[in-house]
Amino acid sequence: MGAVHFLNTGRGAERPGEGLDLHRLPLGAAADWQAAIVGECRRHGALSPGLFTYLERAGLLDRCTFLASDGADDPLRFRYLGAPTRNFFGRGWARQMAGRPDRDDPHRAIAEELGAEYREAMEGGGPILNRVVITGLSVAPLRYAHMLVGWRDASGRRAVLSAIDLLPVEGWA
Repeated sequence: MGAVHFLNTGRGAERPGEGLDLHRLPLGAAADWQAAIVGECRRHGALSPGLFTYLERAGLLDRCTFLASDGADDPLRFRYLGAPTRNFFGRGWARQMAGRPDRDDPHRAIAEELGAEYREAMEGGGPILNRVVITGLSVAPLRYAHMLVGWRDASGRRAVLSAIDLLPVEGWA
């Protein structure tokens, strides 16, 4: 028998409902490396190749997920999926979602809530730090803190960088 067990309610096996729990944290609660990314984003003042060079040289790129639109009326698309995202959702999901709009994510409820956070980061003018718990998609919940840094340029193109710090299970509800 597999490691994942589903409840049987008489109608056949059902998958547990997926869920997302978000809690806003003060920026001071960010991991040092997340704060360093925010500082680097501020130093660049805009989304630039130099930011990605910094992330690669510092060994931080694989801790990040990046979404961007092609234009003002275009949806956000997954441009880079970091290791925490790929590992939790799986390689198949990552292959399916690379280059696709975030709203096409089959985990619709989670995508909608995260999309609202992305919009706030892009429109609010400052970074956002959230504690996130995703349940119902695997045996164990995914617990992390993400620092969201968003951009919107004069043409209306948008982008958001999510710096993901996986958190230990202890002390989480």
